Amino acid sequence: MEDWIRRIFIERADLFLKIMNEKWLKTDALVDGMIRLLKDFGIESGRILDLCCGNGRIAISFAKKGFRAVGIDLSPTFIEDAKARARELGVSKMTHFICGDVRRLPSLVPSDVYFDVVTSVWTSIGYYDKSEDLVVFKQARQLTREGGILFIAETTHRDSVSLRFCPSSFTLHEDTVLVEEAKWDALTSKLQTAWSFYAKDGDNLKFIDRIMFEIYIYSVSELTSMLREAGWETVAAYGNLATKQPFSPWTDLNLIAKTI
Repeated sequence: MEDWIRRIFIERADLFLKIMNEKWLKTDALVDGMIRLLKDFGIESGRILDLCCGNGRIAISFAKKGFRAVGIDLSPTFIEDAKARARELGVSKMTHFICGDVRRLPSLVPSDVYFDVVTSVWTSIGYYDKSEDLVVFKQARQLTREGGILFIAETTHRDSVSLRFCPSSFTLHEDTVLVEEAKWDALTSKLQTAWSFYAKDGDNLKFIDRIMFEIYIYSVSELTSMLREAGWETVAAYGNLATKQPFSPWTDLNLIAKTI
């Protein structure tokens, strides 16, 4: 496992969890949009596999709508938080959260369990090399019923980064300030980022930690080509799944793919 992945998702998952928690505010709208789109493919219930599920916002929201959900994530901190939230929201019997590496799906999910929907939301791809991302989507396809649907949602893409790249920024997450410094290499399509975390102490900031990482940013055509190789045919792209906003270079990327 790469050192920076261990740092973010295991050693300092407590810091990343604060950022993740803010995503819950818009999750029900996102999942409602997904469910409306699923009806177009004749799917109104069933099982969902949530890849890199974080602390369970997508899986739990689907469970609240009657789907049985399995969420997998590398971080023990995220998985424990997801289980606690599922209990609090009354859907623990409809959810199953597994701590594990999504690159090894066959060892994590029983061979006789098949899914109707697979989701990969936010920054869930590009952490490893392209061949490993391909393996994840191939394995997910093997676990999906014929006619099943894959959502890749709320992720960035090459055109968007090229147009909107900002080398530095800061944001406030609960009582923690995140200072982000980034470098974009258009030749390799890699985004190198340094996150510095500071605790608010009155009018002052107290340094907590600094984490550096690098992710690969896919173009839309590159990602659709990879999905086809993995057994998925891309059928639609949106800028926003909740509103069905059209996809453009200025929006996030939301792909819908169907089993081949």
